Parts: sequence; structure tokens; C-alpha cells
Amino acid sequence: MSSHFEAIGIGVTSEDEFRERVVSLIGAGTARQIGKKISEHVWTDSSGARLVAQVHRGEIDLLLPCLAGTAPAIPVRNVRLVDDETAMLDLLDGVAGEMVCPVAVELEDRTALAHSGGRLTSGSLTLAALAEDITVHADADAYEASQDDDGLKFAADHFIPSGTFALEEPSPGWTPSAHALFAGEVVEAETPVNTVTGETFHRIRVRTIAAIELDVAIAATDLEQPPARGNIVTGTFFLTGSLGLQPADATEKRRRWFRR
Repeated sequence: MSSHFEAIGIGVTSEDEFRERVVSLIGAGTARQIGKKISEHVWTDSSGARLVAQVHRGEIDLLLPCLAGTAPAIPVRNVRLVDDETAMLDLLDGVAGEMVCPVAVELEDRTALAHSGGRLTSGSLTLAALAEDITVHADADAYEASQDDDGLKFAADHFIPSGTFALEEPSPGWTPSAHALFAGEVVEAETPVNTVTGETFHRIRVRTIAAIELDVAIAATDLEQPPARGNIVTGTFFLTGSLGLQPADATEKRRRWFRR
């Protein structure tokens, strides 16, 4: 399984490389002041690779590698932060307005959400994911044929928010993680190049349950060839997204460096 950084074309193999590559990218991104001592830094490549960092007194508190999603926004409700990194929210069917499922997501704008109280009654989420383990099937028939006749079968457009379930008796302080098991049809596919690192990765648009669409990044080392339109993909994914929050008092500026 590749790292979340590799899924967006940023290979990091050592602490020194992390300092030289990841920290420098964050420092070259756009910064906005969230509070007196907290700022948010966002670097986005033309490939869609994105890094979001929360910086406190010049030190990185939180770092999120993600994909700049362009899928249609999904209506959500009952948005609330459950820890420093993760938010829980209810995904809604955009047509019927009914709840599809609760899900845990790491938000690009979690710093803004926290600064505004950590809760929203409703909103719109642009959802994306980084593939951790993925299998590609030629089409829905091939996907169906791959399932064990004697086992539990899943539809070709299922979505299971696995990170919201504790597999064992949860320990004190347990919180959900931004993970899901899902399957869906590939409706768009490309292999962009991260312009800073020169590394490629696969970027696909997947349509899953309730016609929900999300963008998915896949490390090129995990799949030699990108999935094609009409394929069915299934696997384990790390979920990220944006609510499009903009703090009223945020000030944007360029930061060329900061201490780590």
C-alpha cells in the first residue's frame, strides 16, 4: 500500500526529504491567518495534488495531503469536528434529500470550521479520496463475477463508511477515522504529472451509491495502467473534502518559508 503522499505524486522516503520537499511546498503555498497564532497554508499543483497545513507559531500542527476535488458538491448536514483532524457529517441524496449514510472526512477547511465553532447544521461537500487499496474490474458483470458465491455480496455502487465503526470494543477517547470501503463506476480517468516532483499518479472520477461522485487519486506504483471509463473500482480509501468555508477575518498572503 502506497502512502497518501505517493497517491498525489509526492514520494517521501526520509525525514530529510520530508523537510526539503513537503515543508518547502507548504511554505510556497498561499497562507491565511485564522487566529492570532494560527495560520492555514494551502499548496495546490495544476495536477490537483494539494497539501493543507495548519501552522501554530511557525510549527506545523496538522498536515493533510489531498486531491483538489472538482466533483459536484454533495449536500450534507450535522457537520461536527470529532477531533483535531476529523469531522463527522451526514451525506444526503441530492435528489431525495434523504440521508445516505454518516461518514468521517478530513476536511481541507477544518481549521476554518474549528475557528467558527466546530459545527454546521448543513452545507455542501466536495468529496475526494486517496486510494489505499484498490481493485479494478472491467465492468459491472466482471465485478459481480468476482464475488464469492457463498459470501456476502455487495452492489457495484456500494459505500461503507468503515472508519465510523470500531472493529473491537473502542478504547477511551476513540474517534472515527476518515476511511471508507466503496465501489463505483469510473466516469473519468487521466494520469496527470505532479509538476513539482515530475511524478505521475492516476486521477479518476467515480460514481457510487445514490449517484454520488467523487475524485480519487491513486499512486502510479499501485496500478501500472489507469482505470478506464466504464470500469468498476473497489477498495479502501482515505476520504478528504472541502465545505468551501472562508473565515470572514482571514487574510491571504504568500509565505516563502517558516520554521518546522
